[in-house]
Amino acid sequence: MPNVPLQGIRAVTFCTGGVIPDFGKILGELGADVIKIESKENMDFVRTIGPDPNNIAGFNEGNRNKRSFGVNLKAERGKELVRELIKMSDIVAENFRGGAVQSLGFGYEDVKKIKPDVIYVSSQGFGSHGPYSDYQAYGPMLAAASGVLYLWGHPDEEYPVGANVPFPDHIASKQAVFAAISALDYRRRTGKGQFIDISQVEVAAATIGDYYLDYVINDRVPGAIGNRHNYAAPHNAYRCKGNDEWCAICVFTGEEWESFCRVLGNPAWTEDAKFSTLPARLANVDELDRLITEWTLEREPGEVMKLMQVAGVAAGMLQRAYQSLSDPQLVHLNAVVEVEHPVSGKRLYSSSPFRMSGASIMPSTPAPLLGQHTEEVCRELLKLSSKEIEDLKQANILETA
Repeated sequence: MPNVPLQGIRAVTFCTGGVIPDFGKILGELGADVIKIESKENMDFVRTIGPDPNNIAGFNEGNRNKRSFGVNLKAERGKELVRELIKMSDIVAENFRGGAVQSLGFGYEDVKKIKPDVIYVSSQGFGSHGPYSDYQAYGPMLAAASGVLYLWGHPDEEYPVGANVPFPDHIASKQAVFAAISALDYRRRTGKGQFIDISQVEVAAATIGDYYLDYVINDRVPGAIGNRHNYAAPHNAYRCKGNDEWCAICVFTGEEWESFCRVLGNPAWTEDAKFSTLPARLANVDELDRLITEWTLEREPGEVMKLMQVAGVAAGMLQRAYQSLSDPQLVHLNAVVEVEHPVSGKRLYSSSPFRMSGASIMPSTPAPLLGQHTEEVCRELLKLSSKEIEDLKQANILETA
């Protein structure tokens, strides 16, 4: 049996979208038994963004490594079954809209009565309390509310562009994992559970603390500066040879600037007083970027990256998905794994982004079909007979794939 960190830990999740599904996926990779509570009437909304709820790429990425327990939570008997699962679990996690789990009888205070030492993770867009706690929230909206979106773009754009990646969700899910593991250790030492409240907007805000300081200390309202940096030059993505090919280059120190100049062959303009110091380069950054682009346009982005890296200058080509999949470093790290799903077939997914010495990461299992493990959980954990399971299915209490 592989040595997995969370072997023997069980989590029950009421989840939708990104944060808690991804949280459960990571727990599963660490060896926990993760049970996703869901039903056909109240599906994870990501299951609904296509004609087949079992063949949604985003859902199948974020919901690997867990079991699906299909149950009708509007029925008291369905709630009783979930309460039984909670009694034999360590973690309960939810990210429904504020008040939703409380209305079902599965808020923290309710669950604590069932399992006094439970570790309860609650993640809403704006947290579990406060004037915005009941607001509907999605990742891009939370990036805007945190202040990140205002900074994310170029100064000459008509409106904040940002990104379609709901990064507050993906950061919050990892922080939830760290918090839950810390709470498990706290329970081991004290015997006490924890209520963990994670606000995605606060998680996003925590990534731009230096911009808050800039305002508080300098009374300056930061704005979008694109790929440039207030304390480095060059610091940009430079167009290279080919169709829409780019390489990012970052120079912070005087030593890096000298190495950068040597890579370019020490052209005469690098000796100009306009570029001799960082303040001078920042004052003439438009001309600096134009001169650098004249050099990069003659070279492939991969060549630019390698020349710079060999010289000790930070540089990286801007890769598209197909290039990342074949990137030798990501291949070496086994960063992408192939998983076969019963409906969508073999697909490539991101692997665990970390490894631990002396511990194993469980092989990734496919996202479950809706209700795929209902009978398995009933037999294995709830100790129900085949007749009891069939009766509950006929009464629309249990749902199977």
